[in-house]
Amino acid sequence: MATLTRTALQLNAAIGILCTIAAGAMMQLMLTRPERIATAVAQHEYGTIVTAVASQLAGWLHALLRFL
Repeated sequence: MATLTRTALQLNAAIGILCTIAAGAMMQLMLTRPERIATAVAQHEYGTIVTAVASQLAGWLHALLRFL
């Protein structure tokens, strides 16, 4: 039972970290490119937002790997 609890807590922490990173990427996009995001939402083109967030996360990962 202890291993199940530990695994559940680790999964919860991993999901929390991923959600925080995705929220940070979305906030940065809203601050740096608000017109692009607003246009995509107004036209119900959510694929554009997903692509922009993925691009932002890839840029962050690239910068982190460069640093390491």
